[in-house]
Amino acid sequence: MVFRPHRRSLGLKPTRPLVSALILSLMLSTTAFNPVQPQAVEAKTAPRPDLGDAPDSNNNFAVAMQYFPSSGSAQFPTVFFAGTQPTGPKHFNTQTLYFLGTSSIGGGITCEDQADVGADCDGPNNLDPGANVADQDRGDDGPDWTSLGPITGCQPMQYKYLVTVLPGAPTTAYVNSWYDFNQSGRWGDIFPCGRFTVDEWIVQNQLITFPGPGVYAFATPVFQAAQNPSTDRRWARITLSDTPLPNTVPSHMGSGPAQGWVLGETEDYQLLN
Repeated sequence: MVFRPHRRSLGLKPTRPLVSALILSLMLSTTAFNPVQPQAVEAKTAPRPDLGDAPDSNNNFAVAMQYFPSSGSAQFPTVFFAGTQPTGPKHFNTQTLYFLGTSSIGGGITCEDQADVGADCDGPNNLDPGANVADQDRGDDGPDWTSLGPITGCQPMQYKYLVTVLPGAPTTAYVNSWYDFNQSGRWGDIFPCGRFTVDEWIVQNQLITFPGPGVYAFATPVFQAAQNPSTDRRWARITLSDTPLPNTVPSHMGSGPAQGWVLGETEDYQLLN
């Protein structure tokens, strides 16, 4: 269950068996839905930087944030600190060429220059550390989390997501994703689950390609998931970017490059799965 009732659902059925998941991944890897409308393209030429909105205790106010009520300190890298690691992923988007989902809010990207201070096109900052409030980016609509299905143990899973591509965009992009299965308040843990090993960096530099402008559906590669019986929320992140992440500790934690990305978008979600 997602804490955002207004999010769109594609109505696609969950896939649990490994064979079915692999087949579905191939079937849904590049499915076009509809072309981008000319008026929408015109509205996306202004710079629209983007950051995530997961709680981050390393913020500009030096205030510890919790990842759910009465939890410990949230250590999800969200606030951008140029030149340092770990840092929140930032996409500068001097021109918006592709983004997650199909949201019309802010041209799909809500143009915030920082996660917890400054102007934000959709109103509130993504984070309000003093009030321990996160999840305030109103343009998040890329993943279809219902396609993940309920996590009932140690099992291979995948989910689906949408990408909108505008004229002039590169023909390729990279997708990364993280999931705090064990509710530790951070990403990047690697731990055993039955006879399997779970890596919370669930999607690592998935290369996707676009034949041209349009809205496309993709499925992540199959990853190993782990059930946590707690009823408290978990945090997940998906990032669309123009370059891949290196295989480093900050990358495993959900960090972006120290100097940010040129293009793309990061979306964070509170889940009860």
